[in-house]
Amino acid sequence: MPRFGATPSWSLGVEEEFILVDAQTLETEPAFSRIVGESTERMKAELFECIVEVATPVLPNADGVLQSLRGLRQELAERSAAEGVRLHAAGTHALARGAGQPIVPVPHYEQLAESLGDAIYRQLVCGLHVHVSVSDTETCLRAFEGVVPWLPVLLALSANSPYVEGEETGLRSERAARLLEMPTGGTPPVLRTWSDWEAATGTDSGRRHWDAWPRPEHGTLEVRVTDQQTDARRSAGFAALVQALVAAAAESRHEPYDRKRYRYRRARAARAQPDPAEVEVIAVLVEPAARELGGWELAREVLESGQEADRQLALGRSNGLDAVVRDVVDRSVA
Repeated sequence: MPRFGATPSWSLGVEEEFILVDAQTLETEPAFSRIVGESTERMKAELFECIVEVATPVLPNADGVLQSLRGLRQELAERSAAEGVRLHAAGTHALARGAGQPIVPVPHYEQLAESLGDAIYRQLVCGLHVHVSVSDTETCLRAFEGVVPWLPVLLALSANSPYVEGEETGLRSERAARLLEMPTGGTPPVLRTWSDWEAATGTDSGRRHWDAWPRPEHGTLEVRVTDQQTDARRSAGFAALVQALVAAAAESRHEPYDRKRYRYRRARAARAQPDPAEVEVIAVLVEPAARELGGWELAREVLESGQEADRQLALGRSNGLDAVVRDVVDRSVA
């Protein structure tokens, strides 16, 4: 049953994904089942035993998101420490190998592994997902199409996965490239009507990996194009940015954005620095709504601070990839 309007418009819910690593070696540790056990509303399984997803409650603004994320990271870190495990918050682990990672024993993931075969192991990646509550299906579709052109800008700003399996890939977001290998990953479909959404999803929106799409079971528009951020403050900043972008986009109707152009810009965003001109335009677009909703300072920090991938690349090139992993782990729970 669609839940649009069940919570105040523009309310936020945020999901973060972490890789569990051995506290001494910093290698991936398949510890979800012994640290969390059964998934809960706040801590959930996510494909591999070495990944945990945390989810905030519904919150009115990005300040609340920041407080909640810090609390969830701390709680998960304390539970993990008891098992000799630490958290790694980034789009990829610079040294970890996906092949052979134990999969969480959940029917959906087991079916996905069976259908994808060994390709499933290339999905050892972590993202930041932002849900924004909307009042009804029409508003959701209007905001959805208005947000689509800005998703590559969000991706570029969030890039935090330049290394994978011990290699510098040439991309700043390797995660973005790997999501395209999923059956429903990447470019969102054109949704002119709610019937289009039903046809595209088979009414099962929880099994899609597009960069953004309506989630009627939550009453939200979800944006999931962004890499997982190491700094919780940056995660909250992206929540503020997405919240304001959705609110601004919902004010008017938009013609469907050229999806071929979208794919080109998405690919460029995964490998390049954010385009200063695009960042300036999105800042102008979101600032009024962000100020009204109380998230402008956090959003502004993201818009002005570049990518976390820059830090990884500088450290990896000067000190090696062990130093990259150590730095990410040390900064994941500040």
